[in-house]
Amino acid sequence: MKTLLFVIAVLLCRFSIGQNVVEMPFKSLDKDYVELVNSIKEIKNSESKQIISLDDSDFEKFNDLDTRFLMFWKLSFHYAELNEYDKCFEILKKAQSEGFFFRLSIERNSPSYLEELKKFDEFQFFVEQNETLKKEKESTGKAEYMIQLPEDYNENRKYPLLFIIQGGGGCIPDLQYLYNSPKLKNDFIVAYFQGDDMVGSYQRGFSGNLWFEHITTGINQIISKCSVDTTKIIVGGPSSGGTMSIYIARESKIPLRGLLLNFPGIPEQLIPEDIKNTKYLAFKEKDLKVVQLCGENDQRIQLQKEIAYWLDKYMIKNRFVVFPEIGHGFPPNFQHHLETSIEYLLKDK
Repeated sequence: MKTLLFVIAVLLCRFSIGQNVVEMPFKSLDKDYVELVNSIKEIKNSESKQIISLDDSDFEKFNDLDTRFLMFWKLSFHYAELNEYDKCFEILKKAQSEGFFFRLSIERNSPSYLEELKKFDEFQFFVEQNETLKKEKESTGKAEYMIQLPEDYNENRKYPLLFIIQGGGGCIPDLQYLYNSPKLKNDFIVAYFQGDDMVGSYQRGFSGNLWFEHITTGINQIISKCSVDTTKIIVGGPSSGGTMSIYIARESKIPLRGLLLNFPGIPEQLIPEDIKNTKYLAFKEKDLKVVQLCGENDQRIQLQKEIAYWLDKYMIKNRFVVFPEIGHGFPPNFQHHLETSIEYLLKDK
């Protein structure tokens, strides 16, 4: 009887987790948003330091709430980097007047421009209102994924799966912009995954200890729905998304082919103490490959180097690329490195 009750409890738990992992309908990334982000990047890398100003008609172009939110967020950084803190604060207040809230941490001064915004009289009210809006929404989040099927998708053909997990405060539209290439559009099933914790209106994190079950449930749902070649599954993501990918590879039974890790936030507990670490011995037995793409100025670069060292020691096939003058972020030519990394991970061993 106790055994039966235990089995029922496990099944109910899995059912509950499955209900909290949902598929979002596929939506192409807004072209105006792509153009805006590209313009911000060009200005950042140029000497002109031109300020982007949007009038009412420009704002009206952003009808989708997720990309409208990201438009406000990206512009706040654009203005702050040009020391235009009054414009930075104004764009955030405009967003708040529309009901948006942001991932802010006064204690950690994140984003870093908060120190300058504290000088404005309305700052404290802005922060309090941000918390009020957040509390209204924080219990409504679910873990979500969006599937991008290849052009001319044929359910009778098997496709590689690239499963990308958001980093801290990330979201699916951000992943769509970053992990995007002709090869992926033509030859891959691509899935973008975001957690259940609404740290901003369209910024996500992972609440509690269910992130592992949420991610593995999402992957298994995609395998059951789509024509996935289960010998060619790659999991990865930026920052904490990369970290979670390592745990998925070590702890889950999903047959992964490789890991694509962009500047992973390696915690010290992921570094093995010696060559006899059973987790990494099991990792080696899975015979997968690993790519790390990191910046030399990343605060975690030493731990990223350590994990690469231990992958070599365990004779786990891996590629470790360090980009000069880059911190915790993507290199300018990331699309090229995305395609060459995928090619390396799927190449016959």
